[in-house]
Amino acid sequence: MSYPIQDIARYIGLTSIIKGLSISPLKLQKLLYYVQAWYMVFYGKENTPFIDKPQAWVNGPVYPEIYRIYKNKAVNMCDHLESSAFCEGSPEDTLAALTKDMTLDFELLESIILLYGSKTQNDLIFMTHSELPWAEKREGLRPFDRSDRELSLDTMYEYYKQRHDRNRTKA
Repeated sequence: MSYPIQDIARYIGLTSIIKGLSISPLKLQKLLYYVQAWYMVFYGKENTPFIDKPQAWVNGPVYPEIYRIYKNKAVNMCDHLESSAFCEGSPEDTLAALTKDMTLDFELLESIILLYGSKTQNDLIFMTHSELPWAEKREGLRPFDRSDRELSLDTMYEYYKQRHDRNRTKA
C-alpha cells in the first residue's frame, strides 16, 4: 500500500529533527529518494511507500511536488527547516497522528533516516550523482541542464538490490 508522499516527507522531516539531524529542502529530497529505493529492496518494487517518481534534476533526484511544498519554507534549498515546516503543533503529536493509520516498516525508515540523514547535503548530492538511477537519466545532458526526466523505479530497485546482495555476500 502506498501513502501520500507529503505524509512520508513530513515523517522524515519530523523524525530527523527529533533525532537531532539537520534537514533542508534539498536533504529532504535525497532522504525521500533513499527511503523509496531501500523500501523497494526490502519489500519488493511493487511495495514502494509512495507512487511518485523522482526527476533527474541538477542536484540529484527531486520529487517536484515536495519541491513546490518546501521551496519557500527556507531562505534557500540548503537552509535548515524547523519543525513548523512539517507541523503546526508538537512534532511528537504530529508523528503519532501521521503513523496511526500507516502500515509501513518504521524501523526501516528510521534506519535510512539515521544512515543518510547524518550525511551532509553535499555528500548526498555526490552519492546520488555517482549512482546509476540518476546518472542514466542525466546522460546526454550538460551538468547544469534542466531536466524533468523521471528516474526509473525498476532501475532504482535493481541497482540497490544488487548493492544489497553484494554487501550480504561480503558479510
